[in-house]
Formats: sequence, C-alpha cells, structure tokens
Amino acid sequence: MMYLKEAAALAILGVVAAVPAGAAETDWKYLGGSPQSNQYSALAQIDSKNVASLGLLWYSDLPIGEGLVGNPLVADNAVYQGGPYGSAVATDIVTGKTLWSFVPNLGLERYSLRAAHQASTNRGLGIDDDNVYISGGCSLFGINRKTGEQRWRAEICDPSGNYGSNSAPRVGAGKVFVGINNMQSGTGRGHAIAFDAKTGKELWRFYTVPGDPARPFENKQMELAARTWGDRYWSDLPGGGSGSVWEGMIYDPKTDLLIFGAGNPGTDGHEKQYVDKEMLFTNSIIAVQAASGEYVWHRQLTTGDVYHPGDAVAHMQLADLKIQGRDRHVLLQAAKNGYFYVLDAASGAVISTKNYVPTVSYKPVDPKTGTLHFKDELRFWEHPGKTMVLQPGGYGAHAWELTSYNPKTGLVYIPAFIMPYELGGRYAEYGFADDAKFKNKGLLIAWDPIAQKKRWEIEHPVTMSGGVLSTGGNVVFQGTPSGAFVAYDATDGTKLWSFDTHSVIRGGPATVTVQGKQIVLVPSGDGTAIGSARGRLSRTDRAYAAPSRLLAFALGGNAVLPPTQKVILKPVLERQPAALADRGKEFYGPNCSRCHGQNVVTSGNGRIPDLRNIREARLRLLPQILRDGILKPLGMPQFPDITDEQIAAVRAHITNEAWNAYESKGGAGEGVETR
Repeated sequence: MMYLKEAAALAILGVVAAVPAGAAETDWKYLGGSPQSNQYSALAQIDSKNVASLGLLWYSDLPIGEGLVGNPLVADNAVYQGGPYGSAVATDIVTGKTLWSFVPNLGLERYSLRAAHQASTNRGLGIDDDNVYISGGCSLFGINRKTGEQRWRAEICDPSGNYGSNSAPRVGAGKVFVGINNMQSGTGRGHAIAFDAKTGKELWRFYTVPGDPARPFENKQMELAARTWGDRYWSDLPGGGSGSVWEGMIYDPKTDLLIFGAGNPGTDGHEKQYVDKEMLFTNSIIAVQAASGEYVWHRQLTTGDVYHPGDAVAHMQLADLKIQGRDRHVLLQAAKNGYFYVLDAASGAVISTKNYVPTVSYKPVDPKTGTLHFKDELRFWEHPGKTMVLQPGGYGAHAWELTSYNPKTGLVYIPAFIMPYELGGRYAEYGFADDAKFKNKGLLIAWDPIAQKKRWEIEHPVTMSGGVLSTGGNVVFQGTPSGAFVAYDATDGTKLWSFDTHSVIRGGPATVTVQGKQIVLVPSGDGTAIGSARGRLSRTDRAYAAPSRLLAFALGGNAVLPPTQKVILKPVLERQPAALADRGKEFYGPNCSRCHGQNVVTSGNGRIPDLRNIREARLRLLPQILRDGILKPLGMPQFPDITDEQIAAVRAHITNEAWNAYESKGGAGEGVETR
C-alpha cells in the first residue's frame, strides 16, 4: 500500500478554495454518476482555467492484481471497485488506505475453458445504501458495504457451459440487474436477470433468443423470435444462438423500465444460412418492466449480423432533451455498429440516428426503424479468393467504455475507435497494415446528439482508450492505454493538462468533493480485467507491467508514483527449434492467448502468470497442468486431448518467446520501467 499520510492529504485538500454552496457532490453511487449514467458532474472547482495545476493527491496499490477498469463508485467517504473473479475492494477516500477487500472462492474447478475466461474479466460493480454487488463468473454476490462480508450469493448461470457475467451489476427499485453472455459462441442464450437486492432471490429472467422449439416458449416474444431464425437454428446452433448481454444496461426510474442491449448471433460457420435473417432479439435494445421482466419494446439496430459489428451492448445513457420544440425523455447510445441513436425511452421510437465514424458496410439506414442492413457484396463465401473491407470491423466502433453527456455543452463525448476487418483476408490484423484503407486508431469524439453532428475529434495512436468524464468546469477527462490521463477543453477539444501514469487506463473516471474540495478518481494498472487489454489493441509495452492502482487527483496535489519494473528472468531452457515453436504457436493462439496474452505477453500481476518467467519445475509439469488439469481449481483450463507432441511444441513456443523478451532487455534480466 502506497499513499500520502493522512495529514499530508488533508493539507493538500486545504490549499484549494472551497466548492461554492450547493455545488458539492460527495457521492458517486451509480455507474456514470447518476441513474441517467451521464458520466457528468456539475462540480466546477477544477475548471478549464486552473486544471493545469492538477496533481496527484494520493495513490493506492490495490490488493487485486489485475488492473481494474470499473467506474469508481463513492459513498460515505469510501471508494468501491470491482475486479475479476468476483473480487471487490473499498478504499478510504481521504488517505487511500484499503478498508476491506473481498475475494470469493468461485469453485473454478467446475468451469469450462470459456467460462473460466469469463471469470477473469470484470467491468465494475454496483452499490446501494446497504450492499456492494459484484458478479464473478457464474455467481453474483451481495456484500456488506461497511464490512466487506458476504451477505448472499446467487448462482446465475451454468459454469460448465460457455456462460458468464462480467458487466457491472445495475441497481434500482430494490433490485439488482445483471447480464449473462456466452461469448457469442452460438451454443447458449444470452439473458438479463433481476434479483431482490436484500436477499439475492431471483425475480425474473428475460432471454434474448429463442430456446428449443420442441418445448413451450417462455413467452410470446420468444415464439415470435423463433420465426425469425428459420427451421434449423436449434440443430445448427445447439443450445441457442447467443445474443449475449455483455454490458449495456440501464434502469430508468422515470419509466420503471430496465433497458438493455443484446449482442450478435453466434453463427460462425453458418453465415450463408443466416445472413438474410433477423435473428431476434440479437443486436437489439430491449426494454422490459423492471418489476416483472415483461416485454415492453425492442429496437433492432443491425440485422443479419453474421460479421459481428452490430451489437447493441454499448454504454447507455438517459437524458431529457428539447427536440424540435418538444421535451423528450430519451435513451442515447453510441452503438457498436458506428451509429449514434436517440430513442424515445418509453416507447423505443427512433428520433434520429447517424454514423459517428466512417462506415462502408451498410445499406442506407432505415430512418423509421433505425435498422442497418449489410451490403450484399460482403458475402465473402460467395467470392472465394476475393477480399472486402468491413468498417466498423468485428470489434465495432465503441463498446462498454463510458461515454459522457454534458448538459452544459449539449455534447456527448465518445471514446470511439477505427478498427476495420478484411473479410476473406487478414481480418482483425488488417487495420495495422500499411496498405489498409482505414488504419487502426483511437478517437475521442464530441458529438451533438440533436444535430447528429461531430463538433470536434481527438486521435489516439492506440486503438481502444478509456472512458470519459465531463464536468461543469468545462473539462473532459480521459485516460489512455499508453498511460496518459488527459484533460481537454469540453467546448473545442484543446488539450489542457496531462499526467503520465505509466499504466493502462480504460475505466471511466469519477469526481466528488472531499471535505468541500473536488478530487478526480481513476483506476489504472495493466488493464487485464478485460480480455482486449491483453494485446496491442489497448495497451503499450511500457504500460503493461503497471500494478493495479486507484489514483486521486486534486488541485495542488504533489504525490509521485514510484517506478515499477517488469523483470524478465533468464529462461531455464535453451532456445528450441523454430519449426517446433511455430507448431506450438498454432496451438497457443486459439487456446491460450485469451488469458496469457498474444505472443505470451501478459502482466503477471494478477492470478494469470507471465509464462515467460516460468521455471523449470513448472515447465516439466506441463503434461499434468494441460492434460490432467491439476491447476483447474485455480482457473487454469484442462485440455484432456492434448498430445505429448503438442505439449512439447507449446513448451518450445513459450521458451522462445521468453528468450525474445530476455534478449530485448540486453540479456541481463532487466525490466520494463514503467515509473
């Protein structure tokens, strides 16, 4: 634990002027700061004129290895954050001291390969006056907010399948809402579930895709949805067609609706059979009655999505806007498909939609339904040997990262990105190529939701950046995977201030007052609380080794982050034959890289070890680890059919990558200094 002494922190807080009466906001109890999830604060003590004097007040080395990405929630002078495997931590907001931490036993020996990967990711938690709520794999926990003791545990999915929940639970009307996904595997059914917040009793669940047609459907919506899938979906896609509820979800107290997004269908290998089908309710925003889970409305954003960019799971916000002279209560979403949607929150009616990034994949949008249809020429299976560009690509243009709606500027600030695919060719690697029509890059876009027009834009060199916070001080804050925490002018995008954290920042910041003084909180670390942070999409080599930290900034702050290193030890085996290592890479890529990183580069700060530093005893145990599953209780998947030849090849790949890393540091076991 590293932090300023309490007296020093209070002294820093005491040198700045008090927040004007009526402007103080001491709590940040909801994802996005309010039930509307606007990621906006009216606080204006830190403004565009004095933000250059912002400095680090304190930092807390968190007792969770993976770099956290959830929006820090604040209540009663404590900061709450959630991490992988159902972990949670509470931090004193004045000093940075850890108040309590919670790490449950999930029973990972029960988990399948994909379910174990699900458990290793998390995007935050929820709180109310009594409890903290955190999902871990296939469990949801209710934790005493004051003591960190478990009050209840609910099993929310089957860990032997491909299921899991890695989104932040939403809280409202005495209920806790979570989404269940199956990693678009095509072998399960995404759904949303509601629980009683006090007891953990399940109240209802709503599936996003139909079940077995040989059995009665749960409701008439599932019966309707089944007609949009054709006659073979249950045999082609056994167990269901995905429609994962990854993240986008919001409880609207004004309408008493739970509104959530469903992901794309899992039709890989069956593209030809399903490209013309609606496949409801995939890629749809769905609204149900919060009390009962009864269907109210849906809006399908992208239809026939066998290419993956059409999900409706991005961050959602509520706002009250005057549009064409009418006061409208609206839902806002910068959708994954690259279009910005303004919907009537009560009815789902489309008010307007427009693309906020370049798009080349769709036919003209239907202005009444807001639905996008893919161009026929994208059907790569009909054109063997021909390549075509999909933009946005399979990752879309924006996902779970928090957007910010600022009622003073009237703008929505979107952490977007350009990442095209090349169908029939290089797929996800295309945007990194010199000859790519669209090059991978990150974007911060200031978007006018009423005019449906971009007002300004910032480019980032790394594809995926952090969530956004805007304030009444005319400031926009955003963190980056290269470690910079940056403040921009909310009106024109002028860069005002930057602090080098030497870490990956993907979570959305929060801001509150402490004893009348405004501070800004942001999580930092190696980013491995989300899967996409384990590659070059959202981190740099200099940032991946950073420890998991909560950073607090205030005017006049002068704390200094200590240097950190990622030491690469000298490999215990000699370099292995290149051909053998190449065969190992073929196995490693689809089976190991999700957790252990591309090219065997992972942080090693959390539960998942850096395999480049594996010692000889563990290398010799690879048959027992991989084939026999002796580490399955720790979350390491079992591969019962792996052969001795494949094990030797994987060992060779790990060894050679270890040598590559060691020699790149001068052959002396030196580390990557992240200071």
